[in-house]
Amino acid sequence: MPDSKFMERFHKDIDPIRTTEWRSEYSRDLARIIHGAAFRRLQGKTQVMGTGEGDFHRTRLTHSMEVAQIGLGLFEGVEKGNLKEHVSDSLQPYLTTAHPVISSACYAHDLGHPPFGHGGEQALHEKMKESGGFEGNAQTVRLLTRLEKYHKGKGINPTRRVLLSVLKYPASFSEYSPKAQRDSHPPKCFYQSELELINWAIEPFSEQDRKLFRSISKGKPRNMTFDASVMECADDIAYCTHDLEDIIAREIVKKGVLLNELSSYFSENGPIEIDGKKLNIDSFTPLFEDSYARKKSIGEIVNVLITSIYLKEHEEFEHPLLRYRLAINEKIEPFTNFLKKRITYDLVVSKPAVKMLERKGQRIISSLFDEYQQAPDQLIPNWISLEGESTSRKICDYIAGMTDTYAEKIFRRMFTPGIGSSKDEL
Repeated sequence: MPDSKFMERFHKDIDPIRTTEWRSEYSRDLARIIHGAAFRRLQGKTQVMGTGEGDFHRTRLTHSMEVAQIGLGLFEGVEKGNLKEHVSDSLQPYLTTAHPVISSACYAHDLGHPPFGHGGEQALHEKMKESGGFEGNAQTVRLLTRLEKYHKGKGINPTRRVLLSVLKYPASFSEYSPKAQRDSHPPKCFYQSELELINWAIEPFSEQDRKLFRSISKGKPRNMTFDASVMECADDIAYCTHDLEDIIAREIVKKGVLLNELSSYFSENGPIEIDGKKLNIDSFTPLFEDSYARKKSIGEIVNVLITSIYLKEHEEFEHPLLRYRLAINEKIEPFTNFLKKRITYDLVVSKPAVKMLERKGQRIISSLFDEYQQAPDQLIPNWISLEGESTSRKICDYIAGMTDTYAEKIFRRMFTPGIGSSKDEL
């Protein structure tokens, strides 16, 4: 079976298969991710808007669930839909076992993101620049391989293929220049502490494939496995469309402003037409009618994006899991970038009212980090005790795992007079 090497686990002696077990190794990984504490904590972590602002918009948890649904929809297109005829004989055997791998990648892709969104990520990286850095995707790998409470110090002990499915950026922090390491935005990476595990995960590939897979181009790694590419496309589709729905439903951006931005885009670039499907300004006006029309319109937009994905061959690779990847259609990609950057970021994330909350979150994280560094043995729980880890990394792990609400609670308890009791549940 060509996939057998990828079903192996790094720690071979701690995961015996039960005599009553009928699940695949990949299904066991999926179960461990969904039942893990890190997955549950996503319900309390900011996606775009803060978790305490209402009960309609997406959190990291509901976003991850929607990414998983879209990811499986994309995979169905490869397995039995319009992309099936493009599947090579070499990739086909890997599709038969891909379902739980892709689900695992989609559910797990944001596990490592800290409280308070990307602002929280930047705050932690600022504290960790001289100690190996902090990056949300790198933290996801660390959670699955070391921190999740399944095997102490070994995480869920994931299979090779599931580990590779969440490895969006296969370059270590130390491979970047000192300038890139000190930038306010963390370099896209995994941590040096996980290098041995990453090298083990890519062992089944040829030496040429391994070298190319780990290369950096235009400032970040550009290669990933087939499974990771499905997750990446699903994440992009969910991010740019479902955040648009949240923005409109909560009236974060006025109707006239949003329609004017969309009209300008289509006036400049023309409608998007692919295989008889079309996106133009008329596709978006129903978003402002009522909640029924909005939901139907979002569904139709998502359908156009999903059915426009194609299977791209990267001929420089030998192994089918690296050679073939899903990609967003070149006619669609500029528009999804427009939705993410111009609509979500420029019109929402960059608003002073949102930036104010982001800066508050960064202050909370920075203040907690500094205080924990003063007395780590007294303030950090005993379970944050991976052998050989620096104090800074232990503090970083602890804070990164907090929800927004828990971080705020600890901040108030630690710094606000009159708040807190020795009997508080922590």
